[in-house]
Amino acid sequence: MMRRLAPSILLCALLATPIFAQDEERTARNLIHQQKFAEARELYERLLKLDPDNLDYQNQIGRLSSWMKDYSRATEVFDGVLQRDPRNTEAMVGKAYVEMWQHHYSAAEVLLTQAKKISPENVDVEMALARLCHYQNRERAAKDHVSRALQLDPDSSEARDLRSEIDPPRAVEVRLGFEQDRFSFTNAGNMGFVSAGYNGEENHVTLQYEEWSMFDERMRRAGLTLERKLGGWWVRANAIVGPGAVVIPRQEYAGGMSHALPKHFTIDLDYQLMRFHAADVHVASPELTYYFTKPVWLTLTYDNAWTNWRTIVAPGSVNHSWLGQYYQQVSRRLVLHAGYARGSENFETLTIDRLGAFLADTYLAGMDVRITHGYSAEFFSFYQARADHQHQLTFGANFTVKQ
Repeated sequence: MMRRLAPSILLCALLATPIFAQDEERTARNLIHQQKFAEARELYERLLKLDPDNLDYQNQIGRLSSWMKDYSRATEVFDGVLQRDPRNTEAMVGKAYVEMWQHHYSAAEVLLTQAKKISPENVDVEMALARLCHYQNRERAAKDHVSRALQLDPDSSEARDLRSEIDPPRAVEVRLGFEQDRFSFTNAGNMGFVSAGYNGEENHVTLQYEEWSMFDERMRRAGLTLERKLGGWWVRANAIVGPGAVVIPRQEYAGGMSHALPKHFTIDLDYQLMRFHAADVHVASPELTYYFTKPVWLTLTYDNAWTNWRTIVAPGSVNHSWLGQYYQQVSRRLVLHAGYARGSENFETLTIDRLGAFLADTYLAGMDVRITHGYSAEFFSFYQARADHQHQLTFGANFTVKQ
C-alpha cells in the first residue's frame, strides 16, 4: 500500500511547489509595493533555497538589498549572477545602480556600456544610463536616453517622470539682482547687479556688472567668472575690478574647486584675495555639503580670514568663522533655506566696516523659486548682531532668465 502511495505523494509535492512559489512571489511583490523591502527579501531568500539555480530570485534579492542600502550584499549577489551568466543584463543594471548610488560613476558606466552592447533595445538599460547622466548633471545626454526609452516603451511612466525632472542647461543665462543693507549706525546702502553668461555641461562663462551705494560712496565694478569640469572636479576662477573704490574691494580674485565624494558628500575648496584701498584680505573657505536621500541638504563652511594693513602701521589680524545652512526642497518648484554664522563670516562681499578684528552672530533665511524651466527667483535676508552692539539687516532678490 505504501509503495503505491509514495509516487502519489511525490507527485503532489512536485505539483504543489510551483503553486507555493507563485503565492510567495505574489506576496513578495505586494510587500515591495508597500516598501517592506526586508520582508520581501526574506521571502525571496526562502524561495531561493527551494530553487537555488533561479537567477530571477537572486536578482530580486540583489535589487532589494540595494534599496535597503545593503550595498555589500547587493554587490555580492549580482556578482554571483554574473559569474553564472556573464551576459545577464538585469544583474549588470542592478550592480550599476549600486555603483552610481555610491558615486562610483565610472564603474557604473562600464557596466551599462557592456549591457547596452548585449541588449541595445533594453528599456531598463536606457533608463539606467539616463539616471547615470542625470546624477552627473549631463542633462542633454540624460534627455537623449530618456527619449530612447520612450521610443522603446511609449507607456513607460518611469521614463515620463524622469523626463519631467531633467532640465538641460540652457546656453544663455541672464541675472538681475538687488540688495539693500540697513545699518544701526549709518544710512542704508544699496547694490544692484546684472550678469550674463554661457552655461555648457562642462564650461561656464559669466560677465557681471555691479553698482554700489554705501557709506556716502557710489562705486562700480565689473568681473569675469570661468568654470570648467576636469575629470570629477569643477574648477573655477573669478576676478572683479572696481577702480577707485574705498568701502568695497578695488580688486577681488578668487579660485576654487568642487568634487562629489562618496556617501552623499560634496567638498568645496575656495581661496579669495580682496584688495581694499587700506588693506589686503585673504580668505580660505573649505565647505562640506551632505545630501540626504530626501530633498534635504546641509552645508558647513569654515572661513579663515587674515587682514594685512597697507596704509596704517598696525599688526595684521586673523578672524575665524563658521557658517551652517539647511536647505529643503518642499516642492518641485520651491526650496527653503536657513542658516546661522558665528564669527567674521564672508558669505557675501566684504565691506570696509568689517576689516580687522570682527565678531558677530548672523541669522540667514531665504527661498529659491523655479517659476518655469527658463525663469527662477531667489529671495534672501540676514540679520547680523555685532559684538560692538551694532547690527545690520540685509535683504534682496535675484531673478534669472535662461534661454
